[in-house]
Amino acid sequence: MKAKPPIQRGRFANDWRQVDYLYHKLLYWLYERQSARKARPYAERLQRLLPKLDPNHEAILGEECWSLVYETKQNLPRAIEHRENEIRLMRRLHEISPQPINKSVLLEGRGYEDLSDRLDLLAGLYHDNGDLDRAINALQESKQLCEQLGLEFDGGDMLDEYLVESEARSSDAGAAPQSGGRRKNGRNGRPRSKA
Repeated sequence: MKAKPPIQRGRFANDWRQVDYLYHKLLYWLYERQSARKARPYAERLQRLLPKLDPNHEAILGEECWSLVYETKQNLPRAIEHRENEIRLMRRLHEISPQPINKSVLLEGRGYEDLSDRLDLLAGLYHDNGDLDRAINALQESKQLCEQLGLEFDGGDMLDEYLVESEARSSDAGAAPQSGGRRKNGRNGRPRSKA
């Protein structure tokens, strides 16, 4: 049974609430339904809102949205750029977050499992952009993070597939790259979000 789309809304308390709404609509159409065509209007609305809300690209949600906007438009280099910045901002948040009481509140939706998810998504973007080595490195980093913290590593199948693909390429077996192994969804069917 397919998930239902987020409820249609027309009014928002502020622009960031609208961004959050558009983000979830975009996720639904791009990842759940795998329809870039239906995701495009939400990506275009986000593209108009984000420059005024986060002109310096300092918001984690903003960078995540930018990555999805460019992924929807099949501009993988730009999607990668924003996903990398999102991950950098998440790491920075982990570094500066106070211990331990307030940390869980500050990191809600941006914890280590979420960071692992974003590394897995970045790996998929690297792979789809033809950079298999960087895809494998991102997945290995995600795996190492999960092992260090006792978390479940969701990118195992992707990593195995990419390692087989890399081995086939290096042995000049002439194996064509596979695009079907990309894990587009996070732990709960989509990347975790600060909702």
